[in-house]
Amino acid sequence: MSDINIEVWDATGNKRQLVEVPADAEVGRVIAVLIDRMTLPRNSPDGQLMSYKFHHKKSGRQLLETDTLAGGGVEGGDILRLQPEITAGASPAWFVVRATASTRNA
Repeated sequence: MSDINIEVWDATGNKRQLVEVPADAEVGRVIAVLIDRMTLPRNSPDGQLMSYKFHHKKSGRQLLETDTLAGGGVEGGDILRLQPEITAGASPAWFVVRATASTRNA
């Protein structure tokens, strides 16, 4: 398969990188290289390891790490936004402590 030229933006749109990549490259491998190339943080402010996902601007879809770029519908000239994956909600341990405290006060 041939190479494609794409533009990759960070979540803010302030950092942009033009890259030429094989169309059959796995999304996860491309992301790993771009995190370093774009000097994006590997750890969150609280020290947790961060993971990133590609958002395909044209289709509005999030690409899976195991997809290839071509399999995800990415074509030459497309824009991919590299977004940190955010885990919402409290940790399970905090929830148990909180729930226990609530039932004792009832």
